[in-house]
Amino acid sequence: MKLRTKSILMTAAFLLTLTGCGDVSAPVEEPAKDVSTQPADPDSKEEDNEEQTPVQETEEKSKDKGAKGRKAALVTDGSSAMENGFNQAALMGVETYADAACVPYACYSAQGDTEAAYREAILTAIEDDAELVVCVGPDFEEAVGSLQEEYKDVYFLLLGGVPKDAEGEEIEIAANVHCIIYKEEEAGYLAGYMSVLEGYRKFGFIGGEDRSAVEKYGCGYLQGIDAAAQGLEVDGEVQIDYWYVDAALPVEEIGEMATAWYRDGTEVIFTCGGMLYEAVLPAAEACDGMMIGADVDQSEISGRFLTSAKKGIESSVVVALDDFFANGKKWPGDLAGTALSYGAREKCIGLPMQNDAWRFQNVTVGEYLQVLARLRTGEIQILADTEELPETAVSVVYHNQQEEEDS
Repeated sequence: MKLRTKSILMTAAFLLTLTGCGDVSAPVEEPAKDVSTQPADPDSKEEDNEEQTPVQETEEKSKDKGAKGRKAALVTDGSSAMENGFNQAALMGVETYADAACVPYACYSAQGDTEAAYREAILTAIEDDAELVVCVGPDFEEAVGSLQEEYKDVYFLLLGGVPKDAEGEEIEIAANVHCIIYKEEEAGYLAGYMSVLEGYRKFGFIGGEDRSAVEKYGCGYLQGIDAAAQGLEVDGEVQIDYWYVDAALPVEEIGEMATAWYRDGTEVIFTCGGMLYEAVLPAAEACDGMMIGADVDQSEISGRFLTSAKKGIESSVVVALDDFFANGKKWPGDLAGTALSYGAREKCIGLPMQNDAWRFQNVTVGEYLQVLARLRTGEIQILADTEELPETAVSVVYHNQQEEEDS
């Protein structure tokens, strides 16, 4: 029987209204915090983030409070758990469940962006007796792939990826591993579609790296813009600049490109990939441009965010942890060795609507919900295969391709 904690039930219900997935229930108990890493204050500055990044430092903080015996461990890449994005949302999911269900937990970050660093971060958590290791992002695919058989008594939750071998090929998922894949193409579609309905006609897309989640965001974004433009019969007026910068950090080159686009008439730029938005934001502010965020609601960062292509990371983690601990600290049969895809149908994809996050002036929440309903029922079909980007009636300039042809 599942845990039944009033705190989890209430929190999960709130998350589901914002963009959640699944169903959670739990016991009536006053949660007692037992944590080794607390989230930074939302108003904290970059220097606070930097202090929480390395595995060794996080480990030392954990040991000061008795890290041994932690039941759950969150392992993130070296970009820090507090980045207004994927890592932070996963951390909040672990904290939400752990605090409510009285589950001790710790947080670790990899020292570097190599497979060895990701593997070492997981091993550090395992050495501290973690029973469930939550690995955030596709950077951990190879590490989980190599460790799932070696540590059969340890359980893994891999977010945004599946186990792979050293050659990057998918391998069989072991019974001690459960993977959650998000349908980013649906979130990208909604953001693009509603932006056209709002009245924008010139768009940009900047993706960090050629990887599945980023590609799916971009693929859906193109299709959403194209569908709305054709529906309004304005496809001849719509233009999109499309570029993969091949970087995970906000390098100067991104800001220069964004500035050039805005000055050339681009109205909205969708940025996907870690902290890349930090390079685009100054350009948006200087040029009176708008942005679209990725993964989580980024409206609190700046009024320049028109919307965010959001996936229910936090709530999906809460549900998965509840499934694991309620089943005697092992994956239920329908989750063990599986990868589940969460999208609009599972109420795990959408645009933020709460408080002042809804910044569309010309389209209503009701109009958005109609489009979302069509997506959930399957009336709207979105291409998710990113091997070839979709053909569009709107004009798209693929900058990477153009640069290769010119070189």
